[in-house]
Amino acid sequence: MSVPFSFIFIFFIVPFCALSVAIFNVAKRKSIEEKLFRKGILYLKNMRSLLMYIQQHRGLSNSYLNGNLKAEIDIERLEILIEKEIVDISAIEGWISINSKWESIVDHWGRIHARYKNIDAEMNLKQHNLLIANLLYFIDDLAYVHHLGQLGVIDATDTDWRNLLFMAEYIGQVRALGMGALTKGYCSSVLRIQLNHLKGKIASNINPNWAELIKSDFAHLLQIIEAQVMIDAPTITPAEYFTLATGCIEHVLLEFDRQVDKMQFHRK
Repeated sequence: MSVPFSFIFIFFIVPFCALSVAIFNVAKRKSIEEKLFRKGILYLKNMRSLLMYIQQHRGLSNSYLNGNLKAEIDIERLEILIEKEIVDISAIEGWISINSKWESIVDHWGRIHARYKNIDAEMNLKQHNLLIANLLYFIDDLAYVHHLGQLGVIDATDTDWRNLLFMAEYIGQVRALGMGALTKGYCSSVLRIQLNHLKGKIASNINPNWAELIKSDFAHLLQIIEAQVMIDAPTITPAEYFTLATGCIEHVLLEFDRQVDKMQFHRK
């Protein structure tokens, strides 16, 4: 007894075709997500460097505008590095090439770069802070679009990437504000309130699972801010303070790099 073709078509061929289409679509979606993921990692690594350089530019330019003219050489060096990162990021084909937010960030940096010497220190800080805040939100956007998600999901003891970048920014603000006070040789009551607020944010975001040496460096930075910056006549030099704060930022960014590398490894 032969089986009717209609029976075979309805119960075998149609389901098989539907299953094949579904498998194909899943595979295609995974392929697209994988390409987005790889490109997102590339963006993220370049953005990390750009963020670091702009934060350093903020600290040194604040010192310059408060009287430390020797900082100009280091500022010019940073401007070259920032421009290079912007060119490299803009050259990555895809999402960023048609993104208006990225265009706004590049335009904002161009205005800061061109005008910072002709504005007061307070406005310079404000503009840098605004640029960095927008860059952090932009990094968040690119992570979402490129399926990067939370970098710390593999190990519950890790801090997620957003906390790490914001932690670096708290230290960057402390560095910039402190550089101005140390260059002037005076820490105002308003500045003390700002520094104390940022100190609290830094202290609350120190990961207890970090190495003792890293936690010791953070404790030292916080102690220096309290004892040698937040006083009527600061005693540490701007150069020493910049180096100390930068070292703590590097600890945070190295942890960020470690998490990104681990995420790539587990994705493979």
